Amino acid sequence: MDAQRALLDELMGAARNLTEEERKGYKEITWDDKEVCAFYMVRFCPHDLFVNTRSDLGPCPRIHDQKLKESFEQSPRHDKYVPRFEAELSQFCEKLVTDLDRRVRRGRERLAQEVEPTPPPPLSAEKSEQLSVVEEKIKNLLEQVETLGEAGKVDEAEALMRKVELLNVEKTTLTQQPQTDKVLMLAQEKKMALCEICGSFLVANDAAERTQSHVTGKQHIGYGMVRDFIAEYKAAREKAREEERLAKEKEAEERKKQREKESERRRRSDSGDRDRDRDRDRYHDRDRDRERDRHRERDRSRDWNARGSRDGGRGVDWRLRNGREGGRDRYRDRSRSRSPVRHGH
Repeated sequence: MDAQRALLDELMGAARNLTEEERKGYKEITWDDKEVCAFYMVRFCPHDLFVNTRSDLGPCPRIHDQKLKESFEQSPRHDKYVPRFEAELSQFCEKLVTDLDRRVRRGRERLAQEVEPTPPPPLSAEKSEQLSVVEEKIKNLLEQVETLGEAGKVDEAEALMRKVELLNVEKTTLTQQPQTDKVLMLAQEKKMALCEICGSFLVANDAAERTQSHVTGKQHIGYGMVRDFIAEYKAAREKAREEERLAKEKEAEERKKQREKESERRRRSDSGDRDRDRDRDRYHDRDRDRERDRHRERDRSRDWNARGSRDGGRGVDWRLRNGREGGRDRYRDRSRSRSPVRHGH
């Protein structure tokens, strides 16, 4: 019935039976609602693992819907929510395993307190020989019974089986121990063992069929899934932490190299700045020398002009010009004095 209802919900929607008035206040459930089981969305729900077993957790109080799970797997927010859902599932599973390990520890202590039974005394040589003869007869008779059964001789086979039963009684008589030893032997045969996976008590030397039935049982498989998930989750977390550590070391190494490059660049820049400062200082010194020379020239010119003004307003130019004109006048005077005509006159 539940499977049919789930199929109808998947095909027609969960609100298929609601009236128009009820549909107005109806809110469709999505995978990220609190009513939806996050464990079922991401992996498995532990409530589904132990149904009708000694470890039954009861029905899950949240919604399990395959359609919502498919919607979650196709959602663009899937990768963002998976770590959170897995962390919640891991916490729940670790609590289950912690409680189970506590029960296993108590069971192990109880088994350790049991008194170890003493082994039965060995048979005498005479009884051992008689027991070997009886076992050989039983083996031969069983082979004959099998042959007669295959040939369809049922009556003869049954007659031989009655002889086998008598020989088994004789064998039991030969191997029978005192009552106290018999009790200890039964206790040893029923010695209990503890399953470390699911915490169940087992018979140590139980038949292989019963052991296989336990291993394939719902409780053993369920706790195996829980333990495997915890181990897988822890390994993934450890791997993620290791990758994060390596990434941080790589980032720190990159920052260190970047700082070294920046330091080298600043060092080169400072060296270039110092060279430029020296060149600039050299150029400034050269400019100051030129400026100082120009000032000296101007000061010298002002001194000459000042001297010319003291000489009646005649400066350097006046002296130079008069010097040239005076030279020409003296040359003309000398020429006239040397002329014969003027000299005779």
